[in-house]
Amino acid sequence: MSNLMIELHLIQNFAPSCLNRDVTNTPKDCEFGGVRRARISSQCIKRSTRLCFRDKGIEDIGKRTKLLKSELARRLSDLGRPEQLSAALDAFLETYYSKMDAQRPDQTAVLLYLAEPEIAEAAQCVREIWNDLSAVAEARGGAQDGSKRTKGLELKQDKQIAERLRRAGLSADVALFGRMLAENPEMNVEAACQVAHAISTHRVDMDLDFYTAVDDLNPASETGAGMMGETGFNSACFYRYSVIDRNQLIANLGGDEKLADTVIRAFIEASVEAIPTGKQNSFAAHNKPDFGMIVVRKNGAPCSLANAFATPIRIKPGSDEDLIGLSIESLCSLYPKMKQVYGDGGVVHESIWHLGHGDRLGEMKQADRKSMTEAVDAAMAAVARAASEV
Repeated sequence: MSNLMIELHLIQNFAPSCLNRDVTNTPKDCEFGGVRRARISSQCIKRSTRLCFRDKGIEDIGKRTKLLKSELARRLSDLGRPEQLSAALDAFLETYYSKMDAQRPDQTAVLLYLAEPEIAEAAQCVREIWNDLSAVAEARGGAQDGSKRTKGLELKQDKQIAERLRRAGLSADVALFGRMLAENPEMNVEAACQVAHAISTHRVDMDLDFYTAVDDLNPASETGAGMMGETGFNSACFYRYSVIDRNQLIANLGGDEKLADTVIRAFIEASVEAIPTGKQNSFAAHNKPDFGMIVVRKNGAPCSLANAFATPIRIKPGSDEDLIGLSIESLCSLYPKMKQVYGDGGVVHESIWHLGHGDRLGEMKQADRKSMTEAVDAAMAAVARAASEV
């Protein structure tokens, strides 16, 4: 089977906002090309995207949680006494997923990323090995805090159970973004999609909004605010990049090519529409991308175009130049140069859509489409053709 890569390149300009905060409660940033850039983390982008999947016809999305024990206990409430069930589930989770949190025994030590079919299969497995789990729970004295656990009271992993859990079925987002369980590497899922941190195409300085809130019940004779504080924010034009390995996605989805292509389309559309929710009640920065490009490669290596902005985009003082347009122009200028120097890299299709920036496309005008929908349709048709060719 030919290896197909589907790349998504976006230029997206946001009004003043604080979409993704760091530990200091201010917008994330980074240094690139010798200057500070605004940044939105890939984790933030992926969460926004996966939550948008349902609007794209992908109903089954995974759950990221430390509370699997509580969910299983709810589904298995008919088994044993509550304290016995709790200890039995501890043994099951520690054997097949993760240790329990020493401070919060109702939670796993790490976040688990699971699809509904796997949660259902886990509940069924607990039922089937209940006698073994009960024996371990009884030997531990039903302790929930681990204080009575002794060496030799661990549940031995059943390879068949582990394989059933692994093959239970992955949701679209788990299949795309993968997961890692350091304590049980056999439960790892290799990600089919890589998402870059979004970075601004230009230098960005953070601004501070000093705000005050009035106490409406203050007597008229009293002056001053009921509360005051500061919020960091910025405004930036971002370059966003992601790439999907179609073969890996098909493998993660149990060989279902049709479902894989449905997920690819949903991911592209959700990536365009999903916007991080950070501080949106204060800023309402709901800005769609001004430019998008989909590249389909067959047996070629993916290529980010972030270096189109290694030299930050600058607007000359007093000019009426367009930051968005200059960013699009820089990206569309680098892409043909990369192909000229390194070859086409297996490119079989290119689709572009934009909001009135046709004069900025340069050599890429031939890839221009009338709308995002037309661009996605053309790209998915190219994927189907390339996949069918020997």
